[in-house]
Amino acid sequence: MNNETDPRKLKKQVEMYFDRELDAQSADELIQRVNSDPSYYQAYKQELIIRDNLRRHIHRPSESSQLIQAIKNQIGL
Repeated sequence: MNNETDPRKLKKQVEMYFDRELDAQSADELIQRVNSDPSYYQAYKQELIIRDNLRRHIHRPSESSQLIQAIKNQIGL
């Protein structure tokens, strides 16, 4: 099997793209492959859906001003 179509490598590249771990040239190359290669497009779309669902369904509590003040007091600000 060709390394470029290795599903694990492909998944890792897509994850790195979304995590902004790729340099600009590698990111551009990945997007070009996504636009031209169905397997790259599928991996990209799947990761996008997963991350979208996480953003919608995980609610982070807002920082309370009391917590922020307690931390500032502990570090002496």
